[in-house]
Amino acid sequence: MSKEIKNIAENKNFKAVCVGPWAEIAQFVTGDFKGKVFLKDALGTTGSEISFGALPANTALPFFHAHKQNEEVYLVLKGNGKMQIDDDVFDLQESTLVRVNPQGARSLKSGPDGMLFMCMQTKAGSLQEWTGADGVPAQTESKL
Repeated sequence: MSKEIKNIAENKNFKAVCVGPWAEIAQFVTGDFKGKVFLKDALGTTGSEISFGALPANTALPFFHAHKQNEEVYLVLKGNGKMQIDDDVFDLQESTLVRVNPQGARSLKSGPDGMLFMCMQTKAGSLQEWTGADGVPAQTESKL
């Protein structure tokens, strides 16, 4: 049985969920892929997909893949390993971030301690403004 995403809170402007402790990411099952949880549906995102993956020791993703229009950013949260993009292979360690263009064929392989990673997908070229230009002060006071 696959682990479930827990809803925390929501209103018309947000939704908060919890995937549980990092050590339990391996308990999620998405299709044939054990250890992967996708959050688009759980969060209701409309411009990105976020997923977490747990690879056991010395295990590669079960697919070498590219995308039609989405770039991906990978963040290694725990462990280490290697990543291949096209013909290039390089080392990954905790806190490594990698951006991959849609057309780049990619895969990961964990090292001897396994790997926990996050992957964020967005449509390439879709970012119009970032926080510095897009952020505006709220009209109400914070309760924090």
